[in-house]
Amino acid sequence: MAYQSAPLKIITQNCRGLNIPERRTHLLQELKKKHVAIAMLQETHFKEGSPPRLRNRHYPNNYFCNHPIAHKSGVAILLAAELEFKELECTQDSQGRYLFLKGTIADKINTIATIYVPNKRQAPFLRNALQQLEDFTDGILLIVGDFNTPLDPTLDSSTGHSCLSQHNIRSIRQSMEALRLVDCWRTLHPTVKDFTYYSALHNRYSRIDYILIAQEGLSHLRGAKIETGTWSDHGSVEIELDSPLYRPTAWTWRLNEALLLDLDTKEQTQQALEQYFRENDSPETSPISIWEAHKSVIHGVLIRIASRKRKAFMHEMVDLYQLISTLERQHKRSQLNAVYGELMEHRRKLKDLILKRHLRSVQRTKGFYYIYANKGGK
Repeated sequence: MAYQSAPLKIITQNCRGLNIPERRTHLLQELKKKHVAIAMLQETHFKEGSPPRLRNRHYPNNYFCNHPIAHKSGVAILLAAELEFKELECTQDSQGRYLFLKGTIADKINTIATIYVPNKRQAPFLRNALQQLEDFTDGILLIVGDFNTPLDPTLDSSTGHSCLSQHNIRSIRQSMEALRLVDCWRTLHPTVKDFTYYSALHNRYSRIDYILIAQEGLSHLRGAKIETGTWSDHGSVEIELDSPLYRPTAWTWRLNEALLLDLDTKEQTQQALEQYFRENDSPETSPISIWEAHKSVIHGVLIRIASRKRKAFMHEMVDLYQLISTLERQHKRSQLNAVYGELMEHRRKLKDLILKRHLRSVQRTKGFYYIYANKGGK
């Protein structure tokens, strides 16, 4: 199989709770689709001692910091299977507010931290967390998370001001400068106004989700962007870094069993089989050869049908994503209630469309456990 070089893609996402199975499934599918190597999550809302399962074969190595007694706060770091990461040290907050992880990626030491800042007393919390991180850091430092305050109110808020005083904002910046931290997205978009969160209560947009990297790692930065929020009230922030990662250029096809339940697919498959055996059933051809060759023929028919259905589904998904993105940009400029209502309506349509895909995953899981329930296996 051929391979191509792949960037180290890192994403930060405020999840607004992951206790619902559909939300966890959608998150993992979205990360896999985007080829995310490191996912930094906030507001997982897991409780210590009874957290739900948030991993699959694509993201088997995960780290969590949960609240000790309640379903609130909570942060997590998800690492892709193809990422060659070796843990050296890990530090957690007792209230599920931050998680510091140190390890090697391709024999280079890196420190990654995910932080969920409370919506009150942000400056003291950040100063304390960054001071602890300064003693913990080794190698290239990367900090991501929901800071719950714009670091530059003029550009990072639609109103041009913040609930924090200028003194507190300067204090946060001084703490960041002590660690030589740089805002990745702002570095590549120095004058652009874009936001990650909308407060309907205050009718205000703000950019409060950040990815910060130490200056010595800035030369590896290839790109940064803010994605439209669909299933969460926060938009995600993504960056790409140079890396030694590789991924396959093509994947092995696998039959989608749901096709066999579709009446149109069954009819097309039956017609294709009847036509095949009618055209090839002759005394000159061995029955064994006819039987063996029909597998390739029906294989091609099912690939064609599955490809057509997938393209139609993805076309509908892409149209909704583009429409949601357009409406969100319009609402950021106008902040009209009519635009916001239309935006939420199309988000609900997208959610219903995604739910259909989740239901198929649930059916496959039930089928797996039905088949292998009383059988030994790994």
